[in-house]
Amino acid sequence: MTQHQPKQHSQPQETNSNHSSGVCGKSSPKTATNFIQHFNDELADFTESLATERFWHICPLGSNEPCGLFDTKTRLKHQPISAFQQFFAANAFVLIKGQQGHHARFDTQQKLLWSWGQTSNLISGNLDTLKTEAAKFRTLGLDNWSVPKMADFKLFAQNKANPDLTGKRIFNQCRWMTQEYYVDIDNWTTFSTNSSGYLYACHSAWKSVSVAETIAFIAKHQYTLSTVDKQESTFCKTDNSWQELDHEQLLITLNKQGVYLRGVNQDQCLTSPISTLNGLDWRPCRLPQLEKARLTDLNKGLWELWGCDLEALAKLKLVARNPKQDVKLHNVAIDFGTSSTVVAYCDQNGTRQLLRIGVRDFYQQPEATHYENPTVLELLDFERFRAIWQRQTYRPELDWNWLHTSHEAQESFRNNPGDTGVLARILPRIKQWAMRSDKQQLRLTDYQGHELTLASLTERNPVRGQAMEVSTTDPFDPVELYAWYLGMTINWRERGLYLKYHLTFPAKYERATKDKILASFRRGLQRSLPSTLVSQNEVFRDFEVKELASEPAAYAAAALHHLASQDVVATSAAVNDDNRSIKPKLTDDGVAYAVFDFGGGTTDFDFGIWRWATAVEEDEGYEQVFESLHSSGDNFLGGENLLEHLVYETFKDNLDICREHKLPFTRPLDGKSFSGDEVFVQQTQAAQTNSVLLGTKLRPFMENTDGQLESQTSIDLLNMDGQKVKSEISFDAQKLDALLFNRIKEGLRAFLVELDHVVEQFGSRPIHLLLAGNGSRSRHITALVENDSNEWNALLAEVFQGRTPTLVIHPPLAVNQDNLHAPTAKTGVALGLLRLCPGEKVKLINKVRTESHDEAPFRYYVGGIRRGQFTPQLTPSSEYQQWQLLGSMPQQVFKLCYSVSPKAKVGMQEGDPELLIHRVDFPAAPPGTKLFARAIHPCIVELAAVSEEVVLESDIISRKRLDLETGLIIS
Repeated sequence: MTQHQPKQHSQPQETNSNHSSGVCGKSSPKTATNFIQHFNDELADFTESLATERFWHICPLGSNEPCGLFDTKTRLKHQPISAFQQFFAANAFVLIKGQQGHHARFDTQQKLLWSWGQTSNLISGNLDTLKTEAAKFRTLGLDNWSVPKMADFKLFAQNKANPDLTGKRIFNQCRWMTQEYYVDIDNWTTFSTNSSGYLYACHSAWKSVSVAETIAFIAKHQYTLSTVDKQESTFCKTDNSWQELDHEQLLITLNKQGVYLRGVNQDQCLTSPISTLNGLDWRPCRLPQLEKARLTDLNKGLWELWGCDLEALAKLKLVARNPKQDVKLHNVAIDFGTSSTVVAYCDQNGTRQLLRIGVRDFYQQPEATHYENPTVLELLDFERFRAIWQRQTYRPELDWNWLHTSHEAQESFRNNPGDTGVLARILPRIKQWAMRSDKQQLRLTDYQGHELTLASLTERNPVRGQAMEVSTTDPFDPVELYAWYLGMTINWRERGLYLKYHLTFPAKYERATKDKILASFRRGLQRSLPSTLVSQNEVFRDFEVKELASEPAAYAAAALHHLASQDVVATSAAVNDDNRSIKPKLTDDGVAYAVFDFGGGTTDFDFGIWRWATAVEEDEGYEQVFESLHSSGDNFLGGENLLEHLVYETFKDNLDICREHKLPFTRPLDGKSFSGDEVFVQQTQAAQTNSVLLGTKLRPFMENTDGQLESQTSIDLLNMDGQKVKSEISFDAQKLDALLFNRIKEGLRAFLVELDHVVEQFGSRPIHLLLAGNGSRSRHITALVENDSNEWNALLAEVFQGRTPTLVIHPPLAVNQDNLHAPTAKTGVALGLLRLCPGEKVKLINKVRTESHDEAPFRYYVGGIRRGQFTPQLTPSSEYQQWQLLGSMPQQVFKLCYSVSPKAKVGMQEGDPELLIHRVDFPAAPPGTKLFARAIHPCIVELAAVSEEVVLESDIISRKRLDLETGLIIS
């Protein structure tokens, strides 16, 4: 039995969805609530609640609209109150007939019953005589009929709907008696009550009672109701099928009939605990409602009921299922992306499948976009969510109305009508937050107005093979929660329970960041398992979540297999070779590949060789080898970052409008400042909302192939005070298109520069250039690379200086409408990761990680300025702990410059927005001091001011450590 409280927000949602199942573990499997005990507890509450009110609406599950009325006193079921209300509202007078055949009129407006007696003749006399006669009436079995009051009778007699009225007269008579006067209704002249008049008695039994009590009264006396034209109603019939049920049987029956009880006079709902089982998956995640067979079929059953008393379950007509039966030791691959996340798994036949997460209707026809699950969370009611999340460990009883994820959350974000509250409650890039959470605080405000500041992500690993416990002191971890949602869909009861998970990360992620994300995924995925499985340690100890490969390497595994298995004549172009049918063919010598993974947040580069295993490697059990020789990337070349640049440039082009209406907006991390920008560029919710709103207008221009953009649009933006202002925004399509083209061209130049770094290791092999990520579908990538453009050829000549290798260009893998589970530019990472999982006989060799002891390589270019040009001395290929001379320090100061952009290799001018400057002071340094630097962490350098290199190790005083990501000196 579940008691409902009024909804606390008006967010559109399904009615009656807040039923609590009460079957999940509260903190650990050892304290998991036994459903039978839960049912008995609910039964006691049900019995107590029924006694608080006589009448209860009967409502179908999932609806607030009553389908009947239950009278706890008589145990009878009646038609819903609304049926009587509608009948009374449609008829000013209703004819009521008792069991003895006596009739009365019911005035539905005054709620008075009227009767002239039980004979066909009217009764006349003075007031005293008629009072005596009225007292003798037993019409409809009622006592206490009386002579009407003057006011009541006048309303009755003048009501045009009165069926007894002819002209001005009732029954063609004009002389009628009231308690105050004898009255002539032709002209409403009054006389003494000693005169003789006719009696039309009235009764007020129904005047002060509720409609429900009226219905019970009608049922008790078995009245029939009809209209004035004698059309008898059919809703007065009662149903006594619940009359002999005890409270336990009634709870079971409520579930069987798919209904619940809702108080007529109080906001309380009573639901069978059995009924709530139907929504175990639907309530928190909008997975399909459970079919009746899942609860009752001996070959199905519920994991949550395992361990309950079988006899008691049989009495409730429920079936338990051992979750051990559904354990799958097949691999699950997760590509946790900045914009969207892709999940792939192997079924029992070894077929690689993709999963849809957070779609509104899982019965709808699958579409390719369903498998790219937005990495987004939307908080609606954080307090109600947290109360359950911090109390129940496994499969907590959450409600979708408290928190949305994936497609539905992204729809709220992108279709924001200009409400700052929408942005305040949405975390759109969980992965980026995870990477920056210890350096940038983030505050969210849910739909209820509750504010929370997200704590930094920390590494909280569960102990392998042991059940987790949660508490109110646990910090809110969005990554853990998002992983839980993924896990609930992966471990859907119609699919099975998976214990082997593998994640992939960008090549340049730091070890510490990866470990924190892995720990969060271990917690979230584990919490998606039923507690009845976790308690079976011999099975649960096989649960694991591991890192496996970099994202571009995983894509190469999918794309190369896919391309090698089909004719790619139409989709490959060879540079410096007229043979356009070159396709990857696995050999002992190997296939050289270069991945350009253009995603939503960054672009990753990976260069390697795919080959057959050597004899030694075959002895180890491997058949194939993926050997990653070099990894790099462009941190600011991502689809979402490009969109931010389009928005920023458009606002700059419309500064007159911004000045007029005082419109704030945001600037990309690598955006150039402009004169006077301090009043416009802000990080307020109004500024962020404006950027999102304008981004919605520009996204189709960036993503579509035609590049069409209207020259002007009218849009509601927010001023500094958060007020909506109608604004006419102009677009310079040519300028914006050039911005996209040039920035993507820069990224391709950086890619080729990194390729040149390893090209000699490929020897004479043709290099298969794999375009990956949704960004690679850009019309500018097509124009530059796939169409063998002059710009592309110029880039090749510039970078390789006449040594251009044979490049076989493979466009991003397209969607196969006949097989949506085939790899695409986006889903290829997850599907490729499955090919690299343990058991697939594929060996992974990551030379970069091996050389840096499993830490990410140094991320920055660090140096100084010489003649206006940035000259890096430390680079991402620099080894850790190796000192490099940066230069002399005149006046004890050095102007330290650094960047993550690969442009640093080919030249960056002072003032470039991607080049950062930090002043380094060593006040006590003597003249002639030189500054040395060495990388000690992916984003930290150690600086030393010494006179000669030979004293570097002995002089530990003149040293500083600089965190390049924050620009802060650290201890």
